Amino acid sequence: MKLFSSLLDLIFPPHCEACRSLGPEAFCADCAQNITYLSPSAFSHSVGEYAGPLKKAIHRFKFKGKTRLADPLGVLMVKYLSRNLDMNLIDLIVPVPLHEKRMKERGFNQAELLSLVLTKYYDVPTVSGTLFRVKHTHPQFDLPRAERFKNIRGAFEVKGGQILQDKNILLLDDILTTGSTVGECTRVLKSAGARAVHILTLSRVVV
Repeated sequence: MKLFSSLLDLIFPPHCEACRSLGPEAFCADCAQNITYLSPSAFSHSVGEYAGPLKKAIHRFKFKGKTRLADPLGVLMVKYLSRNLDMNLIDLIVPVPLHEKRMKERGFNQAELLSLVLTKYYDVPTVSGTLFRVKHTHPQFDLPRAERFKNIRGAFEVKGGQILQDKNILLLDDILTTGSTVGECTRVLKSAGARAVHILTLSRVVV
């Protein structure tokens, strides 16, 4: 197996996913230093600003199908949580779901892949298939701020919500813009019986 891995490295040398420089890490030292890490806000936890090396890596992960980036990006979330949130308080991790049409197009849910990395580190279960996206909405980033909240209203439902009853939930997504998507998910989860919902995103748009 090691020999096969070495041969692959010769044919496809590993490189930084942000600047493409050769090296064994997903982020080279320069790119890792150029990520703008964020402190918790009153509304949510976000690891870093959606800009620079982090934005480039998320774009490759989400839109170019580079699913191997789930591990290094998930580790960034683990490091953030170790400083900012006591995971002993969390019962379940719930990734923001994709609509089935978007899921077929992309082939994976990036939020779920990140959630599974956290589950591996913290032994807190990822729960998929309870929160559903039932409305195929227009992409949020194309809309003015006020339209985003209207666009996302009624887009999510909970099915089989017994598992959520009186639980502390970590709601996870990759990018936070206005907060309309995670806000609607939070409303639906609490209506289904969740005790509390903490929001964690890999990045946040800073304006």
